Amino acid sequence: MTRFPVRTGLLVLALMLSLSAFAKPKTDTITLFDETTVSGTNLAAGQYTIKYDVNGSTAQVKFLKGNKEVATANGQVKSLPKKADSTQVVLNTEGKARSIAEIDFGGKDTAISFDAASMTAGK
Repeated sequence: MTRFPVRTGLLVLALMLSLSAFAKPKTDTITLFDETTVSGTNLAAGQYTIKYDVNGSTAQVKFLKGNKEVATANGQVKSLPKKADSTQVVLNTEGKARSIAEIDFGGKDTAISFDAASMTAGK
C-alpha cells in the first residue's frame, strides 16, 4: 500500500518538472546585415539575442543587444513544411524600409511570423 503514494508522488513530480520546462522562454541568436524594423522599432545591423515565449499560436518576442532589451513584438507561431537548416530572418522589403516578416528556427519546423497589423509597439 505504501508503494502507491510513492509512485503517485513521483509521477506528479515528473509531470510538474516537464511542464516547467515548457514554461521557460526560448533563446536564439540572429544576425541582421542591414538596418531593419520590427514592431515600429529600428534595429541596427548586428547580432541580437531573441527570447520568445510561446502561448498557443502566439509568441511574444524580445530582442536584446547584449543584456539590453531594444524591442518587443508579438507574432504568430507557424509550422514549416520541413525543419530549417539554420536560424534565418525573412525580411519584408516592400518600399525602402526593411522589416522582419518571419524568423525560422534552425533544426525546428517552427517559425514566428510578424504581421504589421498584429504587432504591438516596441520599446
